[in-house]
Amino acid sequence: MSRWPNAFFMMAAVCIIIGTCWGLYMSVTHDFRSAPAHAHLNLLGFMSLSVMGGFYALLGKDTPKWLMISNFFLNSVGVVIMITGLGLLFFEKAPLEKLIPLMIVSEPMIILGFVSFFAAVALSFRRKALATA
Repeated sequence: MSRWPNAFFMMAAVCIIIGTCWGLYMSVTHDFRSAPAHAHLNLLGFMSLSVMGGFYALLGKDTPKWLMISNFFLNSVGVVIMITGLGLLFFEKAPLEKLIPLMIVSEPMIILGFVSFFAAVALSFRRKALATA
């Protein structure tokens, strides 16, 4: 069995640890300006990667390796770049002009990651339908 589902779960675990510590920091300091970045980290980082890891472990075992790897790297790196940009925006009060390149890179990466996940799900669905026919 592929170890790639473990990679998805490990990255999800890193995201939720950072996201939880970030939430604790916000509550202790009573500074919730970075709440949108914190929410993106928890949702895109933890939830999405966990769901994808579960899919690949249970239903996507026959997914082409290149598709699973591209899904992992597009979403993982995209989340890291996006959270870096959002963090700079809220913590450092960096001007938007400096953050636009990060968003221009990260958002399409995450969307392409979700498209590759859709392709993996569609391939799995098709294979299951062909196997039962």
